[in-house]
Amino acid sequence: MKDAGADDDQRPVALAVALVALLTLFTMGWVSIVLVATMGISYLIWVSRKAWPDPEPIIWPYAFSFAVLGAHVFEEYSSGFYKSFPAVFGAAPWSAQRFLAFNFLWLIIFLVGGFPLAQGQRFGYLVAVFLALGGGIGNGLGHLALSAQRGGYFPGAYTGAVALIAGAALAYRLFRRS
Repeated sequence: MKDAGADDDQRPVALAVALVALLTLFTMGWVSIVLVATMGISYLIWVSRKAWPDPEPIIWPYAFSFAVLGAHVFEEYSSGFYKSFPAVFGAAPWSAQRFLAFNFLWLIIFLVGGFPLAQGQRFGYLVAVFLALGGGIGNGLGHLALSAQRGGYFPGAYTGAVALIAGAALAYRLFRRS
């Protein structure tokens, strides 16, 4: 475990997380509330933890989680998740363009966030925690729950199950004691 800049001022990061959460709610609607809550939980975990493991054993699970998320977005798009998911909550479907823009932006954030993580910079660990919890574990559990509710395949479920495993592996590497 190493101290990854634990004494840095966290106010700018808190402001950025709050802004991203508000933008998510504004662009994707209230059906994105679980994602927004996961952002908050990820931030609270990140800010409360002062020491993080060395980045070397985290990079491969991070890269794998990122790749799985890219495949997952493709499956969701191809199977019409952007229409099916909002309908579960009685909301209007998202346009394909909004869905793709939102997800590509997150893929860019996760790609860029891998660089500070690889250098052991504290901010990179926040991005990794959110990828593990939101992009992996929460995403996978959500797709499995929606498939169970439907009694069959829900768009994105195949790669959602893989995202659950990848996110759990990343979380294990992030939170294990050395």
